[in-house]
Amino acid sequence: MNLQKFYWFIAIGCFSLFGCLATPSYKEQVAVPGAVYGQGGPLASINLGLVYTENTEQAFDYMRKHMRHGHRVFVPFLEKCDPKKVTQGLDKIIRSRFKRVTKFASMDEAVKSDVDLILAFDYRCTICQKVDQNTTVDITSTFTNRQGHIIDTIKGSGLSTPEYVSFSYGFDAALGPAFKQFESGLDKSELMTSFAQRRSLPASVVKAAESSPQPVELKPGSFYNKSWAVVIGINKYDFWPPLEYAASDAQVVAKKLREIGFDEVIEILDKEATRERILTVLGSELPKNVGPDDRVLIFFAGHGQTESMPDGKEKGYIIPVDGDITNYFTSAISMQQVRDISERIPAKHILYAMDACYSGLGFTRALGVDPGINGYIQKITSLRSVQMITAGGKAEQVVELDGHGLFTQYFLQGLDGEADRDNDGVVTASELGAYLIPQVSRASDNLQTPQYGRLEGEGEVVFLVPAKK
Repeated sequence: MNLQKFYWFIAIGCFSLFGCLATPSYKEQVAVPGAVYGQGGPLASINLGLVYTENTEQAFDYMRKHMRHGHRVFVPFLEKCDPKKVTQGLDKIIRSRFKRVTKFASMDEAVKSDVDLILAFDYRCTICQKVDQNTTVDITSTFTNRQGHIIDTIKGSGLSTPEYVSFSYGFDAALGPAFKQFESGLDKSELMTSFAQRRSLPASVVKAAESSPQPVELKPGSFYNKSWAVVIGINKYDFWPPLEYAASDAQVVAKKLREIGFDEVIEILDKEATRERILTVLGSELPKNVGPDDRVLIFFAGHGQTESMPDGKEKGYIIPVDGDITNYFTSAISMQQVRDISERIPAKHILYAMDACYSGLGFTRALGVDPGINGYIQKITSLRSVQMITAGGKAEQVVELDGHGLFTQYFLQGLDGEADRDNDGVVTASELGAYLIPQVSRASDNLQTPQYGRLEGEGEVVFLVPAKK
């Protein structure tokens, strides 16, 4: 072998060796608008509209501003707290599952579009600033149809406590678990799958499966034999801080309910609103008098509280006038007691409207009736339903403004017809919830965000829109 061939042999061997050692670094291809969409899963037939809530936009702005200060920004290799990580992570999940995803600037735009489903993406975060602080990420994804009917709410949360705050925010460690929980909840949601399956049926099959609509006489007495209300308002507590407008709000709600056709309205105000009195009326008097075709509305304006349990779960309470500030279990009224009360009342429809903030509500994941079906009003008014709307969640405060609690103010407007999104002359509890959530959140500068859900059943509590004078 001459010297030239020997050198070529050595060169080829070196290139082969380097080829084995220097494995290319592959990058995962992230789906982008107009590229890869649904991959044939249960949601692949659905056109999704995406809307970022005001909380999300506020959180993104907070993250951007957070990166503009502090010594960490001068070290380029450190972890970045970037809103793009959130948007790209969300896109990766939803664009691989839905047929098409369209981003809208507002719910109003999404409602007017041709999408099948709307995702209101609510994202909140806190970024650690010093040792022993946490970075948290909380995601609440509410899926609704264009009529405002909530199909499902899927959540995710993550938390991290960075050991070396000067070198890490711990943001990635918190964001990852939050998205993992959201992704898992989306894939396991029977409500979403059921909605998608129905949407994929041929129109002829859906039409054949539904009965022809019957005329509905929209007047008091159309849907219920008798309507009952228990209205509770507390300003002056024995142990808790006083409120300014809770009692007057209860009186205004009582007046409104009488105007719109409620037959029996029981008012329990201030010193009368003891734990014993409230439980006696709700758990004993109502069950004795209410009939199976009746409607019951229970309105409460006062303090609410959330208790963290040893297993990590949360229990919500409403606070009576004599409620102890340190002992909720024996002096307040828990969500479990509310459930027990609901089971004792034989009414067809029960709605709890709570102008109080607390968590641990224990809503079911029951799917209501699709508003698009023929005979929708007849269907929802024939099925049992227990529903609840609260003024806000854990650690939120009821906002009082211009002589009313914000929740009560918009609750009354909703009953007057503002919540009637499909203009059919009927306001359902779901429509009330869909109306109150953005209205109260916006008006309170995100200090309180109402919560809505079902405790039982698939029907709907309904209210006739008053005739305009």
